Parts: sequence; C-alpha cells; structure tokens
Amino acid sequence: MAKPATSAEGTPAPASLAVEATLTLVAMLFALLALDDITTDNSTGFRPEYTLLAFAGAWLLVFVIQVWRKGRPRLAGLSLVALLAAAWVSLDGLGHKRDGGWSVFWLEYSVVLIAWLWFATLSVALLVRAYRGGTAARSAS
Repeated sequence: MAKPATSAEGTPAPASLAVEATLTLVAMLFALLALDDITTDNSTGFRPEYTLLAFAGAWLLVFVIQVWRKGRPRLAGLSLVALLAAAWVSLDGLGHKRDGGWSVFWLEYSVVLIAWLWFATLSVALLVRAYRGGTAARSAS
C-alpha cells in the first residue's frame, strides 16, 4: 500500500489534508440534514436518515484512524470519544419518540450537537492547515 505524500517536515501533504477535511465536511452536512429530519419530523420511521448517520459515523471512524496514523493520538482519542458518545446516545432513537418538544432538555441532542461541532471544527481547521501548507509550499518553490 502506498504511503500518503508528506512534506519535507514529515507532515501530511496539503492535498491529503484537504481531501480528508472536505469529505468530513460533506459527511457532517449529511449528518446535520439527517438529524434535522429526525428531530423535527413526526414520522415513525427514519431508515434513510439513520442510514446516512451510519455512513457518516463510518467515515468519521476512518477519519479518526487516519488522524491517529498521522501521529496525533490525543486528537484522535478526543475524536473517538466524541464519535462513541454520539453513537451511544443515539441508540434509543434520538428522542423523537418522546413528548415535550423543545421545552425539554434532552441530553442526547446536546451530546450529538457537541460531537457534530467537534468534527465540523476539526474539518475546518484541517482545511485551513492544508491551505496554509499549500500556500507555503508554493511560495517556497
């Protein structure tokens, strides 16, 4: 298997970071759309939405593994905790079967939102890093 391209300092190449960050942002967009539908609809079945969440979670697990392999174990560990916490609280159906509307605090919404914000922020940070790395590489040439 080919090793990912790296810069002279041994850090991941900007193109690799940009691709992973972009895919993560796309996964987060689909997850947000699915979560919006689950939490605001009165339907009894959300198979397509939960399927989207499962695919987003699978990609995020791959993303966490890539972060770990790139020598960022603390960042990967925090990301794994966020992913596992969101998956754990989602097991009961994200509360769409409960009464109370938005006036009731639901822990699972907060946990999922915090995990979503974590991965969205991480993705944007990686895109900025990739852009800066690409700019630095072009100016060094």
